[in-house]
Amino acid sequence: MGVKLFTVEEANRMLPALREVVSLLRERMGWLSANRPKFEYLIEEYKIPKESPVSSDYFQSLLQVRRALGTVESLGCQLKDIQKGLVDFPSKLSGRDVLLCWHLGEETVGYYHDLRSGYAGRQPLPEGDAPEPEGGQGGGETH
Repeated sequence: MGVKLFTVEEANRMLPALREVVSLLRERMGWLSANRPKFEYLIEEYKIPKESPVSSDYFQSLLQVRRALGTVESLGCQLKDIQKGLVDFPSKLSGRDVLLCWHLGEETVGYYHDLRSGYAGRQPLPEGDAPEPEGGQGGGETH
């Protein structure tokens, strides 16, 4: 199965769901970081734990993160940075493979970058040259 390609309109339609999922991911990852268990080791040198190091709350947070990541993956987007809330959408612009680029806090998808440059290379979408999946069909897939 190929990679789903998005138009700007398709990517923008996903933003309400992505805002919710990415916000949950940021919150849960912050909680996990703040509540990382303190390990007591039977043998410190070999990091052999004394007892089970994970509480049920910690385990539940890990499961929530896993489900949220699965949701993003099922949408066909690419979550690049949880803390920034950075999401990319595969697309084509003037026949080139690009990634439409959005992060939490932006109202709409208004930027893109090529496949190699990443966030540092993001540029505003050009006026009148809207990204379209191959063949000009919204929601298409490459093979």
